[in-house]
Amino acid sequence: MSKKTKETTETEVNETPEVENVKDTYLEDLKRVQAEFENYMKRVEKERNQVEDFAKMELLLKILHTHDSFEAALKSIRDCEDKEEIIRGVEMIFSQMQKMLEEEEVKPIKALGEKIDPYKHDVIAKADGGGEIIVEEVKKGWMFKDKLLRASIVKVGGGKDE
Repeated sequence: MSKKTKETTETEVNETPEVENVKDTYLEDLKRVQAEFENYMKRVEKERNQVEDFAKMELLLKILHTHDSFEAALKSIRDCEDKEEIIRGVEMIFSQMQKMLEEEEVKPIKALGEKIDPYKHDVIAKADGGGEIIVEEVKKGWMFKDKLLRASIVKVGGGKDE
């Protein structure tokens, strides 16, 4: 048998109806699995978005409660002539906000009098003589659990550290 005849015979054997059926079956299975995977990825993305939205809704409801308190305070300020009563009302709202932050595991970053930590403090000004001790906190920084939510905006000074 010549080489050309042998190749033709092998090609003919490979393309029998049974082989074609197996190839078609595998191709259909592959397409089905690919479509199922794409649907799975879309479903996971949709569920992730729903979980994010639910978490946001819980926090927004807490914020709205504080918003309502501020709204009531503003109404009473217009009618109130007792400055002490206004101060007590604002302190109550502040306390309510502090409690909400604690419940959400949001904690302030200690800054004043501390040595600067570049991961937690953004320095906007340095006093003459340098130093790495925080002498003023311009804006409070916050941590959410163990992650930085917002860095403290600080000024440093206090002379050279030893």
